Amino acid sequence: MSAPRPFNLVGLHWRGSASPDVELRVRRRRGWSRWQHLGVHGRNGSDPVWVGRARTVQYRLSRRVPGLRLHFVRVGRTPSRRTRARVHASQLATPFPYVSREDWGASGCVPREPPSYGSVKAVQVHHTVSLNDYTPKEAPQIVLAICRYHRNSNGWNDIGYNALVDKYGTIYEGRAGGLDQAVIGAHAQGFNAQTAGIANIGDYTSVAASPEALAATATYIRWKLGVHGEPLSGRVTLTSAGGSASRYPAGTRVTLQRVIGHRDTGRTSCPGEALYAQLGEIRATVEGGAPFAPTFSARVSAALAQQRVDYGQIVPVNGSLVGPDGSPLAGQTVEVQVNSDNAWRTSRQVITGADGVFATELKPAKRMYVRVRYPGSAEVRGSASPRLLLNLRPVLSFDRAPRRGLRRRRLVVAGEVAPRKRVVTVVFQQRIRGRWRKVGARAARTRRGRFEASFVPGFRAAYRYYAVARSDLDTDRGVSELRSLRVR
Repeated sequence: MSAPRPFNLVGLHWRGSASPDVELRVRRRRGWSRWQHLGVHGRNGSDPVWVGRARTVQYRLSRRVPGLRLHFVRVGRTPSRRTRARVHASQLATPFPYVSREDWGASGCVPREPPSYGSVKAVQVHHTVSLNDYTPKEAPQIVLAICRYHRNSNGWNDIGYNALVDKYGTIYEGRAGGLDQAVIGAHAQGFNAQTAGIANIGDYTSVAASPEALAATATYIRWKLGVHGEPLSGRVTLTSAGGSASRYPAGTRVTLQRVIGHRDTGRTSCPGEALYAQLGEIRATVEGGAPFAPTFSARVSAALAQQRVDYGQIVPVNGSLVGPDGSPLAGQTVEVQVNSDNAWRTSRQVITGADGVFATELKPAKRMYVRVRYPGSAEVRGSASPRLLLNLRPVLSFDRAPRRGLRRRRLVVAGEVAPRKRVVTVVFQQRIRGRWRKVGARAARTRRGRFEASFVPGFRAAYRYYAVARSDLDTDRGVSELRSLRVR
């Protein structure tokens, strides 16, 4: 079948609890790809597969399933070299370079809500079941595409993994806040609240992971366990929370190694036969290296009093700062940062109170993301809150708004819009047979935020009108109050 437009990643969803074997291939410029086996993702869907760029897809299932749908993800153009060059720039004090969420495009995959926190007693290794012939420039696109699939197709809060690594050995920040903190992911049902997950980008069913990928995976795991004060070797007992994709019913206590494959807890073949066979090598690298010095992070929470406001409106921002043990951090400076042009800047600096709580205000000039960042201290490593989207509506008002008019006589209405827009549309409605029907729309170009439009009513009737500013990159759609007009 052909998709409506070119796509970069695809997966299947269906109704019911069936678990068929799924295979898929796509046609690209050089012909058809090989058939790719997709793992079952939860009860009613497959793993997503990165295909590069394609328009035509074929699939085959071992059994019929009801309500089968294909979910396509398109991520647009390839990131620039500048994105890859920023791999060494990070806000976390990690002993290894990584690509941050900002740099792989997470502004296009914003979490639905703030994260939940658990613990990290072990780390699960995954593979993404993507085609392996991707380039270094495509790797950040793959992470963004997986995030969009997890969020939009699976309905999850964010990308499921805490971290990802490509075949070239580059580490990518995964779920917001989860690179270092014990943010609960969606990578291993039944054990998400007790483990972290790192996914190797590619299909490692029959192809072994590269030495670079293995080294990067071990580096992250060694650091992650150290951050949470866990041993680098030995066994640990976890308690299953259950779920249809888990191998163990809720309440079952399972003793496992510190570094495990997804199949050790889930009903899946992940991370593939070849990579699963390499877990011993990963464990040896994790255990053999000297553990990184634990540098525990503070935790910042933030909230907006409103997430959709009118232009000119003041928005209260509040939150709290606590240490690694959950105790409040008093007298600390936190930075309220905003991002409207793909760059963070500090808008306010606030001092936390005795209870670790802080409060301030913002007056947004356009749609923006908001977060609160704690730079850290000598004792506690800094961190940042999840990003919050603050939507802004333009304000439209009339200062020349006639309430009466004459049939077939020109009426002029005028007003202003803030922030300034290039065009404002004035819509006129007439009451006809008990219903309001649109009888005219005038697009008015603005000058210094002011607009003017005219209308000639054709009947003696009740009319009403209002002004509209369409949504754009800076604001949402804005609508003025309705004004009544009686024509004689």
